[in-house]
Formats: sequence, structure tokens, C-alpha cells
Amino acid sequence: MEIILKTSKTKKLKNPILICGMPGSGYVGKLAAEHLIDEYNGKAICKIYSNSFPPQVIINNKGIGEIVNNTIYLLENKKLDNDFLILTGESQPITEQANYLLSEKILDYTSKLGVKKIFTLAAYITGNFVQKPKVFGTATSKKQVKLLKRNGVSIMNQGMITGMNGILIGIAKIRGMEGYSLLGETSGYIIDPNSSKEVLKSLKKITKLNMNTDELSKKAQETLDLINQIENMKSDNDKGIKRSAKDQNTQYIS
Repeated sequence: MEIILKTSKTKKLKNPILICGMPGSGYVGKLAAEHLIDEYNGKAICKIYSNSFPPQVIINNKGIGEIVNNTIYLLENKKLDNDFLILTGESQPITEQANYLLSEKILDYTSKLGVKKIFTLAAYITGNFVQKPKVFGTATSKKQVKLLKRNGVSIMNQGMITGMNGILIGIAKIRGMEGYSLLGETSGYIIDPNSSKEVLKSLKKITKLNMNTDELSKKAQETLDLINQIENMKSDNDKGIKRSAKDQNTQYIS
């Protein structure tokens, strides 16, 4: 397996924190990561290419094609004591081994930049549509779990986190780094900006990274409208089935 990191020179960072939002169910983490990149005009400092990604070329809105990759962006925040790095991409690796190897490479690179704390943003799939998604979480030490709890995160006490969202914080713990995962409650059926917004609100409380989530709120309302339409269609369909059954029973009795 081949992994290539194409990096750009960057200044010395202030206590940098790595935030990872990879594609997955509901695109919860990816939408959150992309929102931060847009909000802070993130600068790409590392492009990650690998033959462990799906064999695809992604075409952007300018008609330009580029092979599937992951990218690390730098957000500079002069008002805080931290710089922030955002990792996202079009895909995670397609094999278990590749997920581990790529995660190791990413932590090798970000550690050299001074990263000692990592957040992964992902989805907590329930199969149900909700108006106000909860944010669930886990961390790699009791002290960090208490920090999540103080900031309103519902602590997970069982289950697992698959893919890079889990592996990154697992390897971070082995390396003596702080690892946190914030998971937004989502049905798993649709792209869910509402869940992404709630995850970012929790991240904001914990890291003090200020952000405007108005754009996500707009997308979230569009999603809620769609959910209401689906539920209304389901309700109408159920009523139609009941009416049909009643008519059939009436015909049978007569």
C-alpha cells in the first residue's frame, strides 16, 4: 500500500488541535468539518494520496477532476491560544489495514506540528428522525470523559466507533495524546446538517472555538422540512391502507 503526503510549509503553530470529520452516515462529521473550513477560510497544508482509497476521480463544480484524497487544513485563530487543523476528504480507506496505516501517517505528521489533542466528529445512528439531536461522546481517559460530561455531552458506555473516527483516537491514546469523539444523533437515512450543527455546538463549548452556524441552521431546517414531508407521506399512506382494509372488510361482510 502506498501513502503520499504532499505538504506545504507553515509557521510554528500555537498548541494545535486536530479535528477530524470524515465521510460516513449522515455526513455528520464531514459537514461539520467543511463548515469550519468555510467559516475560517481554511488553508490546505497537506494533501494525502493513497491507493487504499476507492479508484475514483472527483469532479468539482468548475469541471476539474482530482483523484480521491484526504486534506488537512489550517485554521488560524488569533483570539485563542490554539491553532486548529481540520482533516477531511471524499472517502476513508477501503480496507481495515489501510485505515490503521493512514491514521498512523496522519498522526506522525500532525505530531511534528505539535498536535497533542484530537477530536473526531461522527454519527450516532439511531434509525429515528429527531428534531433536537443529542450529542454522544467518548474520550481516552476518565478526566477527558468528565470534561465532555460537563459540557452536556451524553457519555457512551458501550458500543464501538468504526473506521478512522475510532482508530485515530485509539492510536492517539497509545501515543500519549488526548483523544475525543463527538457523535451526533442521526437516523442514518439522510444527510443530516442538523446533527452536524449540534456536534459543532458541543465542540465550541469544549474548545472555545467560536463559529457561526447560521448556514448549517438553514440546511438543517430544509432537512427538517424534508423529514416532515416523509412522515406526512407515511401517515397518509398508513391511513390509505387502513381505509382500503376497511372497504375490503365491508365488501366481504355484505
